[in-house]
Amino acid sequence: MNYANVRDRLYRFLRWSERYTKTDMVYLSRGSFFSAVAQGTGLVTTLALSVVVSHYIPKEIYGTYKYILSVVAILSLFSLNSIGTAVFQSTAQGFDGALVRAFWVNIRWSVGVFLGALGTSLFYFIMDNSTLAISILIGGAFSPFLASANLFSQFLNGKKDFYRGMLYTIVDNGIPTLIFIGVILLTTNPIILIATYFTTNTAAALYFYRRTIHVYHSRLHVQDNSLVGYSTRLSLVGVLTGLAQYLDQIVIFHFLGGTQLATYGFATAIPDMVKTPVKNVGVMLQPQFVKRTGEEIQHGMNRKLLLMSIGSIGVTITYIAVAPLIFHTFFPAYADAIWYSQLYALWILTSALDPVATYLVARKLTVELYVNSGVFVVVGITSVLVGVLYWGLVGVIFARIFTRAMVAITNYILYRRALAREIGGAHGERT
Repeated sequence: MNYANVRDRLYRFLRWSERYTKTDMVYLSRGSFFSAVAQGTGLVTTLALSVVVSHYIPKEIYGTYKYILSVVAILSLFSLNSIGTAVFQSTAQGFDGALVRAFWVNIRWSVGVFLGALGTSLFYFIMDNSTLAISILIGGAFSPFLASANLFSQFLNGKKDFYRGMLYTIVDNGIPTLIFIGVILLTTNPIILIATYFTTNTAAALYFYRRTIHVYHSRLHVQDNSLVGYSTRLSLVGVLTGLAQYLDQIVIFHFLGGTQLATYGFATAIPDMVKTPVKNVGVMLQPQFVKRTGEEIQHGMNRKLLLMSIGSIGVTITYIAVAPLIFHTFFPAYADAIWYSQLYALWILTSALDPVATYLVARKLTVELYVNSGVFVVVGITSVLVGVLYWGLVGVIFARIFTRAMVAITNYILYRRALAREIGGAHGERT
């Protein structure tokens, strides 16, 4: 087989398809391939971890573990929680110094995270719950370094270094997961599990952060003066959106218990895996949206939305059909989560409108992002609280779906208005 001819034919086919997709398909395919390899490897390791968890960790303990991670995630919001987006934007524009600067800025802004973890830990000590107290303190101590080191991933995406990003992601996720599986086989103590999770993930992230700096050291002096200001504005909104994002797990643990939280975790885990490839599509589209004019974006957006709609419908139907087989084969202890998972999979349909959200981020439309976040916060928090109080676990799942739908619709309205404003302004300048 002549691989050069095959590659040439594939290249011509992708260029031909751009007439219909209105997208740089060579760029998108290259990024999608490396992303798919990383996601496929991650899926295998995650599946292995989930199987081990379902067989060896009691539901109540696993629910406690999930609750601790949610508390630490909420505490971590009180830092520059959106600095990754700013790093991606700055790097895509050639400001490679954003990585190192963002690392240290985020560490300084994370003092409140540790103090919050210390206060929460003291509260649980007073309440005579040493497991939660010690675990939250461990998470609060490590999470600032973990979040800062993980910025290497956003940097590599901004550089369009998909190959290196794939390799780093596979090892960065794979080794900590394998170590975690080994620890589970030895103990189910929540404190040890939390300590293992944070130490291994932080060590791996720091290693690849250093490797990334070594590779791109020659341009790390190029700085973006707007980095901190932009990330601060985004992070202020991120506090509220993060609260809405993690509130479901907090209220389930307190109102329904650890066992129900464990069931909810397995019900949502596989459908939520779709977020990663959808997010990666947005990551690959964002640099293109940064460069293109409003008219160019408008010209290709309808095709993108059509393709995303077809894909989201196909994925949703497929998952609903195969969910019983997946659970009975791999997670028989969580068979009661099947129909919850099938119901929750309906959120995937809303991902069809995700490209319009990418446009808002690429154009740094802060006001529109504030509105989007406001809808997410108000609808998310209200619907989750009402849902859990009146309908339990089903109510929380309906709340998550409803929130995603309202945010998607809001994004589309904001996109149409912003694009019309941009095109109108461009026409005014030309006249």
